[in-house]
This record gives sequence, C-alpha cells and structure tokens, in this order.
Amino acid sequence: MEKRRLEQIERYIFDLFRERGSSRLLAKEVFDSTGAFSNADLVRAFEDLEKKWRMLTRYTKEGSDWVTLTPEGADYAGLNAVSDSHVAFLHPPKSIT
Repeated sequence: MEKRRLEQIERYIFDLFRERGSSRLLAKEVFDSTGAFSNADLVRAFEDLEKKWRMLTRYTKEGSDWVTLTPEGADYAGLNAVSDSHVAFLHPPKSIT
C-alpha cells in the first residue's frame, strides 16, 4: 500500500476515535463508518498502528472484535485510555509469517 494512502487512513482512524470520544471501538463501527476506504485497507492501517507504532490493539471479547488505543495512541488522539485490566496486559500478536 502506498505510504501516503496508509497515513491518510490512519489519520481517519484517529479522527474517528476523537469524534466518538472513546479510546475503544467495535471494529465493525470503524468498517461501517466510511465508504472511502475498503475494509482491507482499514485492516492494513490497524496492523501498521498495532505492530509498527504500538498505538492500537485489536482483540476479541465475547465474540465482538474491538480496536482499542494504547495509552500512547490515546495521548496522540487526545483521549483517555480505557482502564479495563484485560486490555492493559495485551501484547502484540506474533507474526504468522
């Protein structure tokens, strides 16, 4: 993916967190929020923010997929981080490659 496009999508994701006033969103909310980006492009941005920048964490809880800003991501977005204990101890996924 082109670097400029990826940066644009990542800015959109942070703007969405700010707009919703939350550091945790259902992944479905992000996918349904725009037609400007494909779900695959949004997932690529999630992966970049998670693995490279450590600003976001993805997880599944009770069958729902969530995206949560890390404390650093929440600071960057100007939001308070989620205080759920199960989120605080998540670590990045191991690469499948």
